Amino acid sequence: MEEIRLQYPALEIIQVSKSYGIIPALSNFTLVVSTGEIHGLIGPNGAGKTTALKIVVGLLRADQGMIRVFGRDIAADPYGYKAQIGYVPEAPTLPDFLTGEEFLGSIARIRGMTSELAKQRVRELLAEYELADRSYFTIASYSKGMKQKLAICAALVHRPPLLLIDEPMVGMDPAGQHKFKDLLRKAAEAGAAILLSTHMLDTAERLCSRVTVLHRGRNLATANLDELRQKAKAGADASLEEVFMKLIEEASQPEPPPTWPVKRRFGRF
Repeated sequence: MEEIRLQYPALEIIQVSKSYGIIPALSNFTLVVSTGEIHGLIGPNGAGKTTALKIVVGLLRADQGMIRVFGRDIAADPYGYKAQIGYVPEAPTLPDFLTGEEFLGSIARIRGMTSELAKQRVRELLAEYELADRSYFTIASYSKGMKQKLAICAALVHRPPLLLIDEPMVGMDPAGQHKFKDLLRKAAEAGAAILLSTHMLDTAERLCSRVTVLHRGRNLATANLDELRQKAKAGADASLEEVFMKLIEEASQPEPPPTWPVKRRFGRF
């Protein structure tokens, strides 16, 4: 399995399209995330970021296109590939009637971990995210930030080689955000691939080795910050926010009307 992970990109989204009725969410969207990379996915509200992530994890079905995880078409094995993925949704829905420890333990068992290994891993995560003192409280008593931390723990419990993360730091306190960003860096250094969808452009600028700008369901650009600056014709010191705004503004301009050739008829226009 390790050789396969090194041989192929962690994630390939190839010419994927998805519409909700007559409204297109993704249009021939292509993106590649490599092993050991933190890849940022940025775009305005409604650009298609969450739709793209949900298609990868199987919560939505694409109208056309292909998804490959470590070289394997997910349509050929719609369940097995999920063992390689950890997913943090933008608004996680957690079972309020369970305690934090019970919830993570159930996720660990679903992921195929032995009882002893599951207990050890759950203790590690609860301590790391400063939830150990609330591990025996029901999730209903958790704050929004605590629930977000617990959702992150659930995504990490089996140490997946591919992480898909949708706005993970909403409602999280500064200390939790710092810890989470440090965890992402360490995971990438250890060889994990991370696709991070976020509106926090300063975070994406500091964390991500490459960024994809998604606008109206289309990939405007995939590059590192220096290359994005060149594409946007921005200054050498332009921030990702400045580059992003220039690219989106340019892409939002209406296309000029077509110029049709003028034909003469019987010597007149």
